[in-house]
Amino acid sequence: MQGVILAAGRGQRMGHYTEDVPKAFIELDGRTLYDRQRALLQRYADRTSVVLGYRHDVVLDRYDPDNPIVFPAWERYENAASLLLVLKRIDDDLLILNGDVLVDEREIGQLTEQFAALDGRYNLVGCLPGIQDTETAIRRDESGFVTAYGLIEGHQHAGVGIVSHTHRKAAIQVLRERLDDWYPCVYPRTPTRPLQIPAERHIEVNRPSDLERARAWLASERSYRA
Repeated sequence: MQGVILAAGRGQRMGHYTEDVPKAFIELDGRTLYDRQRALLQRYADRTSVVLGYRHDVVLDRYDPDNPIVFPAWERYENAASLLLVLKRIDDDLLILNGDVLVDEREIGQLTEQFAALDGRYNLVGCLPGIQDTETAIRRDESGFVTAYGLIEGHQHAGVGIVSHTHRKAAIQVLRERLDDWYPCVYPRTPTRPLQIPAERHIEVNRPSDLERARAWLASERSYRA
């Protein structure tokens, strides 16, 4: 299994914090989000790549990230195009983490264990408990398969998942047709099961106010090896 961190976007809602670097390279207590994410995936992925776009030259020079994949057209498309680029280059199961998300390592372990238990027959996507309609969400049917994704009523997408090599070609086709969409559009269009992640074991950094929340989360017992 290969890991990938999707970090091509700027993260404009972060204001001055992303004037020089993309959101994934904001520092929290002396370590970038990216550095924490790379460490998080290290135990579960044979290798981890990162997709870069905005200020990629600065990132490459300042941080020298592992296995960078530069996406020059990041401003023209949504992150579906980033994942498409990765799937074309990496012929393996793919453990995906959004560049603005931190997850407790125990949940990454559960995700990969569940994937192995299903023999890689299905993709898996992390989602948060409870039904909401203010963030991008995952909806599933009674048989436990994902049927819809978007700004809909459902379980909030947690920014982490696995696309199985079994469905790689189908996923590539889906993404080719939806370059202006968010990459989780692939989940309802390929066989995917959701996996709930406790809200207290997940943090997303979207706005400056989230930075203090993230620092508190990292300092608390709710965070494990982030």
